[in-house]
Amino acid sequence: MTWLAELRAAALVGTARHPAPCPPAELGVRPPEGPSAEESLLDQAALADAVTRAARQPRRLDDAGLAEPAPPDHCPQATGEAARLLDLLLTQPPVGPELRTQLVTDWLKLAAASGVRVPHSLLPPLLAVAGTRPSVAEHLHPAIGTRGRWLQGMLESDQGASASAARDGQSSETGDWAELAGTDATAELERLRRIHPATARTLLGGHWDNLTARERAAHLATFATNLGSDDEELLERALHDKAKGVRDTAAALLDRLPDSARAARMAARLRPLLRLNGMLRKHLEVGLPPEPDAAAIRDGIPARPRNGEPDRLARLDTIIRGAPLDTWTSATGRGPASSIALLKGETRILAAIASTAAQRADLEWVRALLEDRFEPRLLACLPPPEREERLVRYLRSGAVQAFALVEPLRDLPRPWGPELAATVLEQITAKSGGQLAVMLAGILPAALPPEAAGQCRQLLERSDDDAARRRVLRDAVQYQSFRQSLTEAFL
Repeated sequence: MTWLAELRAAALVGTARHPAPCPPAELGVRPPEGPSAEESLLDQAALADAVTRAARQPRRLDDAGLAEPAPPDHCPQATGEAARLLDLLLTQPPVGPELRTQLVTDWLKLAAASGVRVPHSLLPPLLAVAGTRPSVAEHLHPAIGTRGRWLQGMLESDQGASASAARDGQSSETGDWAELAGTDATAELERLRRIHPATARTLLGGHWDNLTARERAAHLATFATNLGSDDEELLERALHDKAKGVRDTAAALLDRLPDSARAARMAARLRPLLRLNGMLRKHLEVGLPPEPDAAAIRDGIPARPRNGEPDRLARLDTIIRGAPLDTWTSATGRGPASSIALLKGETRILAAIASTAAQRADLEWVRALLEDRFEPRLLACLPPPEREERLVRYLRSGAVQAFALVEPLRDLPRPWGPELAATVLEQITAKSGGQLAVMLAGILPAALPPEAAGQCRQLLERSDDDAARRRVLRDAVQYQSFRQSLTEAFL
């Protein structure tokens, strides 16, 4: 039995039954005299551990399995207070998860603007945060530098994610697209639609006849990105498809092209239905469409059902959504606002017109409709400064419930302008504004401009029993204070 085996046996059964052995002579050590049998066993166990570790041979690595080393990083790294603040945010964040995400994003933007990169030691925790926070991931480049991109590529490779070339906007081997499975092929087509719409169109058109109906519909739906008049030929081809899902997808996309041939056909169907009546008080009457012929059914107008009565209002909706909006102004001889006034009380028709204007982001119609009604989808079409102006108007007039404005406020670019910020603070500090403050808690600290921090401090000093509202205001002050430190660190 070896020395190590003797040691294990003594430890297992106890030194009373199996005394601790003497170390082998080759080691050149002798156990001291005087310690008890138990102490001698522990001493030899420590010696055995040291000897075993020292005798280990390094394992030879297989060079073929090693990754290529990262290229040199020539961008200077952030140092001093800037590096310390990023370290603090990543390892011991002094704020909640939402504020930390925003502050890390702010740090990355400031680093990019200053031409410095993230210290290499902070890349792993930063990429870990980016893995769960898309808003951080969007701003990683260029602040993570060459080594960060290398490490990110390694992580994606380990996770089986797509190659980093896809993120960088480089085209993949489009010749292999037909070999991709259904959802992968759709994802690749989506990517191409963002960067090379014509390539995506050529690919889909070339393989159209070899795809299943489900694939044709799913792939065609990706054309919602960067949709343009060049897509019309393929969409017209899809209107002839045997599968209803494909035809519906094509029709929905063509609804967004007011200059298309289908839009002209829809206008021809809509015009005879419009009649301006009334001597003193003009009113625009809208008739119901007749039974659709084969061409109308091909354009997406619902056919007569096998059972029951046809839904003629649904047919009218389809025609309105497909026709150019100037069909209405041509029929009335007036502008959008006056034409809308002539349709007063025609709720369903106005809803279809609003849907059409929002889909096409037709600003003239959007503005006219917003004077008649509040709809977030219409508001979202306006440029951010104009949206802010309307939101201030809605909040001050009380014409729209403040809760209905939460989503439009969230969608606005940040920080808000001073006027909107002051108006929102007025609303949330009103007697019944606590719930609104809670609903805006996730975005308010970053949405308020720096000059609003003083007003938040003053509001905090007031007596207020609403703990949730106080927390929101405190978060706003804390965020602005940290944000100021970040700005000064990069000066």
